[in-house]
Amino acid sequence: MLLLPYLAGLRFGVAWLHVPLLLGWLTGWLASYHLLLWVKTGRFLRVRAQVLTFGATCAAALLPVVALRPGLAWFAPAFAVLLAVNVVLTRAGQERSSVNGIASVTMASLMAMIVPATAGLDWRLGVPVALVAWAYLAGSVLYVKTMIREHGSLLHRVVSALFHAAALVATTAYWPWLAATFGLLLARALILPARARLRVAIIGASEVGVSLVVLASLLLMPV
Repeated sequence: MLLLPYLAGLRFGVAWLHVPLLLGWLTGWLASYHLLLWVKTGRFLRVRAQVLTFGATCAAALLPVVALRPGLAWFAPAFAVLLAVNVVLTRAGQERSSVNGIASVTMASLMAMIVPATAGLDWRLGVPVALVAWAYLAGSVLYVKTMIREHGSLLHRVVSALFHAAALVATTAYWPWLAATFGLLLARALILPARARLRVAIIGASEVGVSLVVLASLLLMPV
């Protein structure tokens, strides 16, 4: 799921800079994960090696990307704001909140615009892909919440169902064939949370399968 927007963005073209971009993206994500562990626990020494190692690797990998595509620096403020949301909510003990999860998947969705820009193309080519990817990923945050931590909560089920219904309408208005994919996501949000609790491993494995369906839709979607 973390790679979904990145992979979808490759539909516009592939360049050698995508290799360091991918390395920077993954190590940056790992660095932020351990940074947030520090924020949560206050024990920097436990994660110092990971933060420094992954952070340095991320910076080194992204150096040639930003040097050759300086326009990508305009995305930095968006990442900074979203990471700040993660930090504030983690500090407040709300690291597993839906808002925190949606902030994280919003960062991931930006990659659908960054990937074509890295290839020297207009970043706006990736906007529709980023929005559709975000609709899936944000919905997944809400859906998983109803399946695990908030299983049995009617409020969370209603919020998830309404979001998925809105996503179905919005994406279908853009490309009618997306109705098949987002109709499936809506059915999942309506039916599965009402059933007995599933094991986390099963939920995770099913999300991998669903993300592959969404990726196929993103690759076929006209832009």
